[in-house]
Amino acid sequence: MVMSSGISNEDVKQTESKKFYDLIIATIDYHLESPSARIKTDAFDSDEHYESLKKQTLEHYNNGRLTKLKQWFRDLTEMHIEARDLKFNKYLQNKTGYDVSIFEDYFKRVEKIVEKGKITTNNQFFDISIMVDQLCSEQNTESGRIHILNQLLTAYEIKKSKTSS
Repeated sequence: MVMSSGISNEDVKQTESKKFYDLIIATIDYHLESPSARIKTDAFDSDEHYESLKKQTLEHYNNGRLTKLKQWFRDLTEMHIEARDLKFNKYLQNKTGYDVSIFEDYFKRVEKIVEKGKITTNNQFFDISIMVDQLCSEQNTESGRIHILNQLLTAYEIKKSKTSS
């Protein structure tokens, strides 16, 4: 199928796959370059772990698994979002050349959840939890916003507990 601009869906998917591949590799490199992220015990070596992730990322890229690449990028960037590691976002931009803002997407996701008025997935629950933690840790807290977000979290927890019992 060809889109009106003459670019096929397959070309778009390939471009997106390459972008997320590059972003994941840059994210892994960021971890490998950070001394504080290094862990080496008898049972675990973070360097080996990240090198293994690089190989798996290449496999997902080569097999055209865009959804998997997007999920991995999200998973690998969660702690940077939670920590508000702005240096990480700048690192990604410099390393990959992509105009990416992991925080912009995060804020958009949170807004969509708030507009919808309910949390429907565990990932959404996690996003809202991070926002509540962030707002509570700031000096000028937005108590009305925190209240709304906490209501969403509570409603989701109640729904989850009913469906699991």
